[in-house]
Amino acid sequence: MLEKQLLITLVGFGKMGKTIKQITDHDHSVKINYVIDLENNLHGSAFSHSFFLQSDVVIDFSHPSAVVSTIKSCIEASKPIVVGTTGWAEYQPEIIDLVQKNGAKLLYGSNYSLGVQLFNKLIKHASLLFGQTTMFDSAMNEVHHTQKADAPSGTALTLANTYLQHSSTKKELKTSIPNHEKVETGSLYVTSQRLGGTYGEHELRIQSEWDDIQIKHTARNRDGFAAGAIKAAKWLIQKEESGFYLLEDVAEEVILQG
Repeated sequence: MLEKQLLITLVGFGKMGKTIKQITDHDHSVKINYVIDLENNLHGSAFSHSFFLQSDVVIDFSHPSAVVSTIKSCIEASKPIVVGTTGWAEYQPEIIDLVQKNGAKLLYGSNYSLGVQLFNKLIKHASLLFGQTTMFDSAMNEVHHTQKADAPSGTALTLANTYLQHSSTKKELKTSIPNHEKVETGSLYVTSQRLGGTYGEHELRIQSEWDDIQIKHTARNRDGFAAGAIKAAKWLIQKEESGFYLLEDVAEEVILQG
């Protein structure tokens, strides 16, 4: 259990950042100690500010173009960081190496809805049941709001890779349908839509000659993502071992975090 109020530096004050702030306003065990956004971070100056240095943990929901720099600043300052920003997969090997060399703590999740994390485990079981025979075919679709910067969503890629990892019939992930040729039956196709203010929908659809099976998660609002990120921050600050953690690997521990 945390013995004192957890001080958080919040990086990024868009829709998710504002939702996290609203959640913490009603949770007296945590406090947003400092907000870093474009307006106060000229040449990275915000990461040397006393409020940042006094914070216990960092939560990042910023932008793919900025997140790697933020992570490096946190590692340099020995600040644990919870990362919810997606779209930086190409830099992950470099960051994992930096985390290991510096004894840092980083928790990354493509989706901080703890319901989605349990949904990911349903995807695993679906793959074990339906992904072992060509009698069943499968595909995935995701829908998000029009302001989302990456497609497919990081969550969709995580879910798809979970399915692929446990399937013997689907061996490759494809993110677009071919225009002038047939689809490859050994590939799992992940398609995307951007529509209005949709918070997030992810659906795995499985078909046979006789069946149509749909497994779907729909986010009702942003509060679930924010609450999950705060619980993740509480979990990370109490984790004694350093390391690069994936939320899908530790979701059950985070869910049990008070």
